Amino acid sequence: MTSLRPQGLSPHLFVIDAPAAVGFYARAFGAIEVFRNTLPNGVVLFVELQLGAGRLLVSEESPQLGALAPPTLGGSPVLILLEVDDPDAVAARAIDAGAEVEMPVREMFWGERYGVLRDPFGHRWAVTTAREQLTPDEIVEQTPDA
Repeated sequence: MTSLRPQGLSPHLFVIDAPAAVGFYARAFGAIEVFRNTLPNGVVLFVELQLGAGRLLVSEESPQLGALAPPTLGGSPVLILLEVDDPDAVAARAIDAGAEVEMPVREMFWGERYGVLRDPFGHRWAVTTAREQLTPDEIVEQTPDA
């Protein structure tokens, strides 16, 4: 049996208000809706989004199934890494769409331009691009003192 969607890692986010989240991900990150499964009562079971080379699933919070959104849990320990050509432009679009800055995009000692945002649904996103390929020793040498 062959898979109907590309194999690989596809994060599955639970949110309060899936249609609003899908709209935000389209505006902020350029996500494209591939498939939507809505229950007869109108609840979004899941939406599959194309995001760059990857896929993202978004579903309504469903406490009866243990599928809880970050506001219900009091936050999220997960950071979703989104590699893009221009993290400054992506961050600006996301902020315009309603994201909050946790860490502004800036040059990092490990050779990337990198920043962290929190979307309006409580999920945390790192937007990044590699600037140079450093060896582990070079990264250690450039690491700021703690």
